[in-house]
Amino acid sequence: MVSMAMSANAGFAQGRDIFSVSGVVVDARADNELAAKATGIAQGEMDAFRTLLQRLTLQRDHDRLPDPEKEAITALVRDFSVDREKFGGGRYIATLTVRFKADRVRKVLHDADIPFAETASRPVLVLPVFQTAGATALWEDTNPWFAAWSRLGRRSGLQPLLLPVGDLSDVAVISAEEAVLGDKAKLSEIASRYGAGETMVIVASLIVDQTFGLLRVEVATSRFGGNSTGQTEFQKFESQANGSRDQLLDQAAKSVALAVEDGWKQKNIFERGVEQRIVVQVPIDNLGDWLSVRERLNSIAAVKELHVLQLSVDRAEVELAYLGSADQLRLAMAQSELDLSYAADKAVWTLLSGSGR
Repeated sequence: MVSMAMSANAGFAQGRDIFSVSGVVVDARADNELAAKATGIAQGEMDAFRTLLQRLTLQRDHDRLPDPEKEAITALVRDFSVDREKFGGGRYIATLTVRFKADRVRKVLHDADIPFAETASRPVLVLPVFQTAGATALWEDTNPWFAAWSRLGRRSGLQPLLLPVGDLSDVAVISAEEAVLGDKAKLSEIASRYGAGETMVIVASLIVDQTFGLLRVEVATSRFGGNSTGQTEFQKFESQANGSRDQLLDQAAKSVALAVEDGWKQKNIFERGVEQRIVVQVPIDNLGDWLSVRERLNSIAAVKELHVLQLSVDRAEVELAYLGSADQLRLAMAQSELDLSYAADKAVWTLLSGSGR
């Protein structure tokens, strides 16, 4: 099997630069190489900007995303780097990474009145289980559902989806039957192997309509670990006339992935201009603990300001200004292994670091 993405570190979510777009491929021609390069980079910035806006916004708003002129987009670019490039015969081929100015991009979306999210989640490990004619497959090379997710490729959205390698080590951890039954211990074990925050078991059942000769696939998606509620969601997809099995599965995989990404964004869209403040107690063992927590807090999009009110050998007291609801703040912090809780009897907010407490 081929992996959609390699394993991630625990600090993946907030370590990402959400306003950076990598892997932008350009291929431009002009009278000379320098002109071709200028054209290619300008086009690459436009393509990267479109990718960024789609990353931050809901599918329903993609048709009305702003489409600025090249000069306006260049003004939004913080910087860019060239990963690979080739010149020759008035042609320029390259792969770029384009980094945008966060405040400027936010203003573009605010001015267009388009809601957006910018909280990245920890990766979700996808286990595609295929069922047909009474057989269940996960790791087998004959699993066409796994192959469909491989063809889908890496998703660079706010909720990254990982596909396991499917080697002998994976096979030894969990079977198709155990995945379908939701064996939490084994699902947690394989998620840990890939640095994922949770596991998503996606069961595709292929059904052949003998009367009309059409194919139908019924997809059941269950999430385990992290902030999942344990619910299972169901979707159905039907093939077009003369459509193949693989085309149907490709369509289903893309639709499921987009729905997952949209679900995450919907939970993390901040209402513009609504800022709240809370005082939080942070138990620590040493100064290094506090510096680690502070670094993670500063990287969370929802946290707009952080003021240290008191710092002692075993505790920090901080005031946080944040956007969104308390539940959104908890969810954003969980992606950086920070556990925010409220004790109603004491009216105290407490923040624990998942790495050390």
